[in-house]
Amino acid sequence: MADDGGCGQVRVSRVGGAMRILVSTSGRHGATDTLGRELARVFEHGGVDVDVRAAESVDCVDGYDALVIGSAVYSNRWIPMVNDLVARLADKPHPPVWLFSCGPLHSADRPVNDTADAARAVAVLNAQSHCTFPGKLDVAELSHGERLVFASSGAAEGDFRDWIRVCNWARDILARLASIPFPR
Repeated sequence: MADDGGCGQVRVSRVGGAMRILVSTSGRHGATDTLGRELARVFEHGGVDVDVRAAESVDCVDGYDALVIGSAVYSNRWIPMVNDLVARLADKPHPPVWLFSCGPLHSADRPVNDTADAARAVAVLNAQSHCTFPGKLDVAELSHGERLVFASSGAAEGDFRDWIRVCNWARDILARLASIPFPR
């Protein structure tokens, strides 16, 4: 994971105690969950109480001041459990939401486009922002079928996650939360 490198310098609080953020992720091989835990670490350094939960286990968001929801991207689609969470939250009151996608794999010379699922979630949840982070691929972790897809994809194996960018995005969220009047 990333060295703190000054992350978490922005401190946020609200009347009655520390702000609470729920970080919820879903993926297949752990890269997205690791990104979620790194975001949570930066938030905690910023004085925020953080819960990290799998998307499929989130039923209620009462008591949270912000939500950060992340999904792995496979074949330009979000994980179904994250789409299900977005649908569950769509018609309910919810705090400000930030969204992120992990993947597809890419390098600096190959731009990544947002998925249709992410664009829909931004609209449905009135998200503050959506960020796409490059992912990680370890062929040894893939199933036989996934290895066949990988072999024909032309993708490169490796860890392309940019921890400094992840940290900076978390700091941007903290700064935005510091500017929102609480309690609502």
